Amino acid sequence: MVERSSTAFLPEDAPTLHGLRVMDTAFGSGETRSYVYVVITSDDGLGVRDRRVYVDLVRMLENSDRVSEVQDYLGKPEVRESMTSTDGEATYLVVGLRSSVGSPASDEDVKWLRSVVDDLRTPTGTEVHVTGDPAMIADLTTAVNEASLKVTVVSLLLLVGILWLVYRRVATVLVSLATIGVALLCTRGALAWAGEHGLALSTYTDAFVVAITLGAGTDYCVFLISRFREEYAGGLQPLDAVAESVSRVGPALLASAATVILGAICLGFTDLAIFATTGPPMAICVAVTVAVSLTFTPALMRWFGPRIGPAPQPRADSRWARTGRLVGRHPARILVAGLTVLILLALALPTMQLSFDERAAQPPDTPSNLGLAAMAEHFPPNQTLRDYLLIRFDHDMANTRDLAVINAISTAVAKVDGVDQVRSITRPAGTPLEPASIANQLGKLAKGLRQAENKLEAGEPGLKRLAFGAGDLSDALGQVSAGAGKAEQGAGKLSDGSRLIADGLGQAADRTDQAADGARQLRDGAATLAAGLRTAHDQVAVAVDGLGMIVEALEDDPICTADPTCKRSREGLRKIYTGLRDELLPGLARAAAGADRLAAGDGRLAHGLDQLAAGLRQAQSGSRRIAEGQAQLGSKLGELEGGTDRLADGAAGIAPGIERLLTQTEKLQEGLGGSAGYLQDVNQRADTPEAGGFYLPASTLGKPDFALARSQFLSADGKLTRIQITGDTDPLTPAGQERYDEVHAAAEQAMNDTRLDDSTILATGAAGLGADLAHYLADDAVLVVLAVLLMVLLILVLTLRAVVAPLYLLASVVLSCAAALGLTTLVFQHLAGQDIHFTVPVIVFVLLVAVGADYNILLMSRMRESGLALDRDEVARAVTATGPVITAAGLIFASTFVALLFSPVEALAQTGFAVAAGLLLDTFVVRTLVVPACAALFEDRSWWPHSRIAPARTLRPGRARADAAT
Repeated sequence: MVERSSTAFLPEDAPTLHGLRVMDTAFGSGETRSYVYVVITSDDGLGVRDRRVYVDLVRMLENSDRVSEVQDYLGKPEVRESMTSTDGEATYLVVGLRSSVGSPASDEDVKWLRSVVDDLRTPTGTEVHVTGDPAMIADLTTAVNEASLKVTVVSLLLLVGILWLVYRRVATVLVSLATIGVALLCTRGALAWAGEHGLALSTYTDAFVVAITLGAGTDYCVFLISRFREEYAGGLQPLDAVAESVSRVGPALLASAATVILGAICLGFTDLAIFATTGPPMAICVAVTVAVSLTFTPALMRWFGPRIGPAPQPRADSRWARTGRLVGRHPARILVAGLTVLILLALALPTMQLSFDERAAQPPDTPSNLGLAAMAEHFPPNQTLRDYLLIRFDHDMANTRDLAVINAISTAVAKVDGVDQVRSITRPAGTPLEPASIANQLGKLAKGLRQAENKLEAGEPGLKRLAFGAGDLSDALGQVSAGAGKAEQGAGKLSDGSRLIADGLGQAADRTDQAADGARQLRDGAATLAAGLRTAHDQVAVAVDGLGMIVEALEDDPICTADPTCKRSREGLRKIYTGLRDELLPGLARAAAGADRLAAGDGRLAHGLDQLAAGLRQAQSGSRRIAEGQAQLGSKLGELEGGTDRLADGAAGIAPGIERLLTQTEKLQEGLGGSAGYLQDVNQRADTPEAGGFYLPASTLGKPDFALARSQFLSADGKLTRIQITGDTDPLTPAGQERYDEVHAAAEQAMNDTRLDDSTILATGAAGLGADLAHYLADDAVLVVLAVLLMVLLILVLTLRAVVAPLYLLASVVLSCAAALGLTTLVFQHLAGQDIHFTVPVIVFVLLVAVGADYNILLMSRMRESGLALDRDEVARAVTATGPVITAAGLIFASTFVALLFSPVEALAQTGFAVAAGLLLDTFVVRTLVVPACAALFEDRSWWPHSRIAPARTLRPGRARADAAT
């Protein structure tokens, strides 16, 4: 038998399941179809022995063919913290299974895994739980199967009690019990055969099969037996009474069964598996039951014959006779009263809240729910119910610009109400990467500029000393020039004062030595200045390159372009960068080159002064020949005076140049300080949620400490990235579905007008499951409602050969269904605090509309037996004749669904209550008051378009006596 779980609801092409397969292919084994969680808890805190249990379990699971992957923290210390509770008392691992959720193989896998867990040698106080979707479905199946016997026993007891109260004959009870026993056996055999040939069956199938077979089988028996007793009381022999009963009731039973069969078949065309796997088995069940009722039951009636007994003669003062006359006399008032009751109950229907949570659909003490309770006790909410956004693009996204977009998407998703944590490639720990933010990087650059400013400030005293040295050199050269002038003026007196000349030449030689020393000092200072300028040029060039990279990154950042603050900051940085690159750097280079040339010139000057000193000394020693070279000496001294003046003027010009360099250096220092302050201001403004600045070099992804994050959030080819979302609300509630829609919308908006604008967004996870279920449920509900109403209307039209009567009959059962669902909402949701399981409204609608139409067919068929003549007296007689039978049938069918209230499965209990309430409303309000009142108001117009009054049929003597008594 092929079995589908009631929570394997979605079709294979559902977005959530497609996203799960894509994610498993990119980040898992590619063979995983479902996941279970193994939770290990210890009241005394996890110890060494508990870790040994963990290690042994991982090793056993990794060696099993049933397991496709094991997600644990062995060998991954960085993951251990996230998989261990903060109180140190619980940990878990994720086990991937190769079997689909809800399949027989999945149930076997869960059973095997629990046996493995049971065989572990756990310390005292340590518990190991297996939970997750496959485990919940396995437990749900077990709960349904265990409750099936209880439901069957309760149903049979109720049936026997009602049959005995109605007929007070053992033979009647035995005929009914034998019929439903054979029908149940045949139904199970037919379903087993169909399952072996590919029919998918739901977990709920067995419960519905029991309820429908018992209820429908007993109803069909009641209709046949009641008509048999009526014919037998009219004077027919048992065999003739059986034949007459089948000929009269058989068409109505077939039409009634056809409404249920076709309505159930409509469920087979839905997308959700819970409906598609429940509808066809229900149709098979009803088809087999009506076949048994029209073949096996007449044989039993013929065999028991007189033991069944005739029907008592109807009394004119009976309850049903009085009801019929009341409806015939006051149809408008009765109709208003009946509709008021139904409408008041139906008003609660719009307040219905649907639940997609299978955890609440089973008892809280099942093993899987105990595991979930352990997780909830030690871990944050929704630890095992995360959602995932998958972004797929046609190229590798491991680059700076795409990573910035992914970060923007993650940031946008994190801002959605109800989102507790977002993890992605740009925030693997759930928080933004601080080193990757532009704010952080601008702060570092500002710090570097501050350091450059401080270094320039430290070199300022040296430049000042160099300026002072240049002034001293100028003064010394001025003295040399004055001395040379005096020597020239006294050349004529050399012959008279050779000693004075010798002394003057000695002094000149000494002064020349001093000038040479000053020139050498100037040369060394100029060389030092050139080196300092080149160093300043190189440091500023590094800062300029850094600014250029920042400007380029900000110009490529779409978020910065959209943010006015960041855009203005980027324009300011561009001006600074242009000024530094085009003005400051060339000026520093030219200043360094000039200093180099000055150093070279001053070296030659020093060498010349040394030679002059040597010459003066030679003149001093050769004073005897002074007289001979007086003319030449005068000329040379004149030249010396002019050259020394020029040298003094040049040395005097050095000092202002150094002063200007000092001034420019101070301006550079101020500019660097201003730039540092500006970048710090940008840093403060960029480090805000609104700015969202982010810059992560692609090379970072290749670093060892980033390898785990890459493997978790970026596929091997870089074309798929996933964003993990944990909410603070239950993802399987309406709030979780609303959060899912908002997350999806936020991600799409964040990608607009970016490099990833054309990428595909997929989603999977618990909230995605609920959203997909809600989407498919809405589509399936429309399909089922329209198809069932059309099918039931068609059968009513064909059976009654009219249009007006089928229309108000169909309207009455729809209103009855709405009232039953409204009452269910009041009881379970508003009084018991349980949301309504999402499967309940659709299944209840199909059953109530179809079964309600059954009773209406029997009532209207009785009215139709008199031909086209229909008046209020005929309506009263039909109510009197069919009242006891249809009431008994309604009570019997309702009792079989009342038994579902004893099921521990929430969805079955709610369905049982709703169907039972609807059947009782249909029995005592719709069929007793509303429909007869409509028939009394429309009279023979009910059979439109047939309006010609046909002659009344000839009645048999027994029938005439019965009608006369009525």
